[in-house]
Parts: sequence; structure tokens; C-alpha cells
Amino acid sequence: MKLTYLLAMAAVLTGLAACRSSKDMDKTGPVLAGAQTDYTKRVIGGEPQSASPVVYVYKTKKDYSHLVPVLMDEGRTRIVSYPSPGDLKRGGSLCLPTKLEQGYWLDNRGIGPNVAFLSYTYEEYSKLSVAPSMDDLMSHIVDKYPLLEIHACGRRADYSGKDIVSELNRKIAEGEIGAKAD
Repeated sequence: MKLTYLLAMAAVLTGLAACRSSKDMDKTGPVLAGAQTDYTKRVIGGEPQSASPVVYVYKTKKDYSHLVPVLMDEGRTRIVSYPSPGDLKRGGSLCLPTKLEQGYWLDNRGIGPNVAFLSYTYEEYSKLSVAPSMDDLMSHIVDKYPLLEIHACGRRADYSGKDIVSELNRKIAEGEIGAKAD
């Protein structure tokens, strides 16, 4: 619960808005879509007063869809957020990302621009009785810079009552998400 709250707060604090891409790509990092440096701005939409996570759509260098994500600090020197083994399931099912069109993924776990992936699969990690030590987690990072693109596409509450996968695939097809949107 504490991790979920921290991830939700981190997502809100990123202040990322609609599905837009930045034309300027940092040499060491991904395209950060809708990035804002004014943290007083909020992701808009959804029900008033609702705490709803940001919807992230992303592309990675390789298929990391079965590997556990963690969030790192800006310098990628330490892990600042990682899941408890029980956090990887919702309703008895693993919270794997959802495959979208054109190689994109819909996050269902709580990633962000500073995501890294561990060598643990969701299946393996979810069966652990406790989370590994920080040293163990750090030694299991397989890629500190896995993202090619990441796009903040509003909040989950914005898609309430809609088929989020169909809606995001439509946005990808129409160029609202991705390189065409630059």
C-alpha cells in the first residue's frame, strides 16, 4: 500500500500531461512526452478530487514486458522505488504491461521516465516471500536506460468507461502518440 501511494505521488509530481512528444531527445535518455518542469501543474482530467495514476505508453530497446520494473534516481545510481512481491498482482493476475500497436506498451505497474528493469520476471519476483535487498536489486538491473520513448497520456480516470487499449491504439494510429506527434 505504501509503495502504491509513493508511486501514485511520484506520477502526480512528474506533472506530465496529454500524449505529446518532445522534439528534443536527451542523448542519454528517452523522449519524454509532455514533460513539464513546473511541478505545480497537474495532470488534468478524470473525476474531481480523484487520485488516479498517470497512463504511460512507452517503447523499449528490447522486450522487457516480463521483467520487473524499478524507478531510479535521475543519475541512475540508486533505486528509489521498487515493488513488494505482492504488488505485482492485481486480482490474482500479474500486472504485466499491455501490448499496443507499433511496438508500444501500456504500463499497468507504475513506471516512469526513470524506469530500469531487473532480471527477475514478474512470475519469479511475485513468488518471493520478501523483496530482495537493495544490493541484490542493484545487481539484477539489466538495463538502466531501456526506454526509447515514454508518453504520459492523461490519467486512468480519463479512460473510465472506455476501452483504454482501443483508445490508445487509435491515438498511435493517428499519430497522436509517437514520432509523428513530434
